[in-house]
Amino acid sequence: MKNRKLPILIACATSVSMGLNPCLQAEEERPSVEHVLDFLKEKMPKSLELLKRVRDEDGEEGYQEVVEGAGDILVEYLEIKREEGKESAERFLGEERGRVGMEVLVAAWHETDDDADEEEDGREEEDRENQEFSITQSWSQEKNFKRPYWVNVPERREAADQEPLPVIVFLHGNGGNAQGLQRMVSDRYPGIASQFITVFPQGYRESWNIVSERSKADDRGFIEAIIRELAKRDEVNKKEFTIMGISNGAALVNQIAIESQLPNIKNYIAAVSPLNGYQHNGKHFKAMGKANGYQAIAKPLFGRRLLNISGTEDLLVPYQGGPSKAIPAKGGKLPFVDAEESIFLWAKQMGYEGRKLTEPSKVNGKIEIFSYLDGDVVHFKVNDHGHNATQALSERLLLEFLRGK
Repeated sequence: MKNRKLPILIACATSVSMGLNPCLQAEEERPSVEHVLDFLKEKMPKSLELLKRVRDEDGEEGYQEVVEGAGDILVEYLEIKREEGKESAERFLGEERGRVGMEVLVAAWHETDDDADEEEDGREEEDRENQEFSITQSWSQEKNFKRPYWVNVPERREAADQEPLPVIVFLHGNGGNAQGLQRMVSDRYPGIASQFITVFPQGYRESWNIVSERSKADDRGFIEAIIRELAKRDEVNKKEFTIMGISNGAALVNQIAIESQLPNIKNYIAAVSPLNGYQHNGKHFKAMGKANGYQAIAKPLFGRRLLNISGTEDLLVPYQGGPSKAIPAKGGKLPFVDAEESIFLWAKQMGYEGRKLTEPSKVNGKIEIFSYLDGDVVHFKVNDHGHNATQALSERLLLEFLRGK
């Protein structure tokens, strides 16, 4: 996508084709989501199917960021049309379509490839191998509510291959769902799906209870109950649990790491959400407490391993910290701790006594790796990525962290 510095336009009158006849407004305004979707439907219809996949797998926040990217295309299209005429604007769109435009943007989010149809054919069999369970909870919004989660145990054919398996619990983002995330993990990390027992809980109202989310459920209690149940099974390595979350799910990962005293959890992986300003106030980690007050000082369990992944261009969770432009909190927007400061706070909590790293320990492509405590506390700074920074997290890098290499 071209990166012109242009005044921002919004559509304010209805054209014959699709309601995109613009007028110049204040420079801070942008096309509405409805106008962006109408534009895609008319000009880039294939992108709508991919957008649905973003919403299913990565949740509302990921969906909004991709729509924001589509809005950039619309803004440039309208500006070229206004200044250079319809023919030039259509030529610009032709170039975007030639590079597949929005399709590339969304496909890059999901690493879509030519094998997608073949993978889809195999999913029915995969789904039959999954087991659905539930934990019953009551809270202010529900009574005796059965909260579902899905467990996938990889098939092991060799008799000698019967050692207990490690477990990864995956937490979806806000607006996402467990089964969509399950498909994404199967597609993107097939090696992990074949070596680990993978678990996919469903957040209440497609949300996890952090600060001001829709859910008011006891999510830490839910995840801990799942871990206790799985730890009873013979095929499970009781000391090798990992919790990995994306966005809102990563915020829950952070909160569980702050509060949980379960000895089973070895690794915490927070993707595109470092500590927020309620979880750490600059001096102390904070427990959520009743009514999400975040008043009590918490002492996270010592000796845990942590990985944070953040994108330098994130529009929802600012890499340098400060309030989000979109995520609500009490009386305003949710504030975040600077991503590199966040991992430093974790490193100190886990026993690191040195100075904060100002240069990466090593570089892997677009990822600058900040490593503390011999790789037990790690930050991946993903350059040129936003809220989709997990796209840069290859299976090899993830396995290296999980294996402690």
